Amino acid sequence: MNWLQTLPYVLEAMLFLLLPGGLVTVSLGLRGLSAAALAGPVTISIAAVLAVLLPFASIPWTAAAVLAGGVLLSAVIIGIRLPGIRRAGGSLRHAFIPWHCAEASQHPARRTRSAAWVAAAFFAGAALILVELALAFGSPESFSQTFDNVFHLNGVRYVLDTGNASSLWMSKMTSGDAAPYFYPAAWHGLAAALVQLTGLPITVAVNVLNMTVAAVVWPLGCMMLTRTVAGNRPVAVGAAAILAAMFAPFPILLLDFGVLYPNFLAISMLPAALASIALLCQVARHLQWPPAPRFTLPLLILPGLALAHPNGFMSLVALSVPIILQAYARLAGNREHRSRHRTAWILASLGLGVGAVALYVLWTNIRPPEDAAFWEPVQTPRGAAWDVLANGAIDRPAAIGVSVLMLIGLFLCWRRGGRTWMIAGFVITGVLYVIVSGTLKGDVRAALTGIWYNDSNRIAALLPLTALPFAAVGVDAVAVWLRRWLDRLAGSPQSAGRGTNAAYLVICGVLALAVAASQIPSMRTAIGSARKNYLETDHSLLVSTDEQKVIDRLDEIVPADAAIAVNPWTGGALAYAIAHRETTAKHILTANTAAVETLNRNLRNADNDPAVCAALKATRVRYVLDFGPNEVHFGEHPFPGLENLNNSLAVRLVLAEGGARLYEVTACRET
Repeated sequence: MNWLQTLPYVLEAMLFLLLPGGLVTVSLGLRGLSAAALAGPVTISIAAVLAVLLPFASIPWTAAAVLAGGVLLSAVIIGIRLPGIRRAGGSLRHAFIPWHCAEASQHPARRTRSAAWVAAAFFAGAALILVELALAFGSPESFSQTFDNVFHLNGVRYVLDTGNASSLWMSKMTSGDAAPYFYPAAWHGLAAALVQLTGLPITVAVNVLNMTVAAVVWPLGCMMLTRTVAGNRPVAVGAAAILAAMFAPFPILLLDFGVLYPNFLAISMLPAALASIALLCQVARHLQWPPAPRFTLPLLILPGLALAHPNGFMSLVALSVPIILQAYARLAGNREHRSRHRTAWILASLGLGVGAVALYVLWTNIRPPEDAAFWEPVQTPRGAAWDVLANGAIDRPAAIGVSVLMLIGLFLCWRRGGRTWMIAGFVITGVLYVIVSGTLKGDVRAALTGIWYNDSNRIAALLPLTALPFAAVGVDAVAVWLRRWLDRLAGSPQSAGRGTNAAYLVICGVLALAVAASQIPSMRTAIGSARKNYLETDHSLLVSTDEQKVIDRLDEIVPADAAIAVNPWTGGALAYAIAHRETTAKHILTANTAAVETLNRNLRNADNDPAVCAALKATRVRYVLDFGPNEVHFGEHPFPGLENLNNSLAVRLVLAEGGARLYEVTACRET
């Protein structure tokens, strides 16, 4: 399969991500960018919540359930809104009439031109992201040769096999004899649903899903967030879509490092989620939503964000603090309002206090165990601060073009006022990155950045979220200055004709190319880094070319009801996801059952050990994959029962490709 052949599946994935949530946002009265930008996060939230609820009703997980959830939720919303609309003298069609906002007051021709530019910019940004990720992945079938991907790919297969995509159940795949615990499984449920919807192999479906999330959910959210910061400035909003493809730390970084697919999904949702909080607190610039979407959409998005990844939820909490404080300060500064609405003022003050307590409780409790937050700082504070200003985090070259635009936008937003909440958000992410990346391990660092595992990569991926809107404002400012300069050269705005307009377009095009060219070193480094992890070679860290050849033939040799004993550190566990054959481990850090532990220690002696025969029967293991001693993290984790099988009387060699071997267990047949 080539990338051109995947385009219909990308469009199918786009429809799957936008349709259920789009029905909800439209039923709430939103249109245009607002409806589209919030549709993806709402769909993800519907899917994540349904995944938790469906098992209690013994309903299997399917893509159709997500669509049905969107239809039912939109019907409920219309049913709730309709009586109020009828009391106001309206009818059913009024439930679908968009809320009047600043754009509606524009001249129709100008509004059409603005909409065309914004739409064209979105498609350009989405296309850029798709090309970047295609270059990073290499081929549609490629998969990340990294530690965490064993769990993620097998997790998708586990959802398909069990019909259960619940975040309360996913960990059962690796918990052995212990009870399952919470694991954010929204991404795995979406990937499994896409496999069901398209029939694609898991590896291809995962790439298609990630490309669609990166090219649709992320840029639409960035456009919406920019709209709340910049106001009714179509140039800025459109620029945000293109700029979404020009930051090395996201979306590529989390598809390279880790891989951190759940974290990637959560951050993709954050721009739209943050915009919804800004609109809830009425700090957005020249844009208001009616009460229905204003109060409903944050409540709809938050569960999905938490089930995508808890530190995505906590990132939103941290970035919402300045929004709430700005809204409260505006209320506190209005003496007339305080005197006329004393009860509301008291309730707001009490709410602020309760919110502070809730923030403390969330901040101290929603975090990984200390032994999982082990990452060290990677540079000096000065170097980390430079990374923030130059958008060159995690050893990426400075992104000169977007950084200059970002600084221009920051200055203008500070000087013009009203955007304190977003400036504070930029400071928050920058300070967190400097702390995690450039300060020594200690209690303060753990308290502030432990939520993100004290990992520089996870916080670096947040930097574009708060930098991009300012870069978009910078683009708009440069366009305005250029227009005025050309008008002055022409004598007056009235005398500016086609020649001036043509010159304006040419100069804008040249500047855009210059900015894009300045991003090439940064983006080339990001793409090249990811490409190494998705490249299958004779020496790949997880599954080499020879090992892949063996996995590709497993469905011919191994019966569907037989299990395979594997050492997950050497990549054998991926036989479950790729070949759909049961394996004794489905993640590198699997908690093994007692029977599996017996096999790992002594399977090679099955011909003279009755305990091994009992373990073989209990696990249905009839084959063994031996992928040699090379491990994904270059470590040494001995599995003596699965090693040196060439001189074991308990097995026979069935298939060999280079150093990759498949053995059949011949001992214990009578049991």
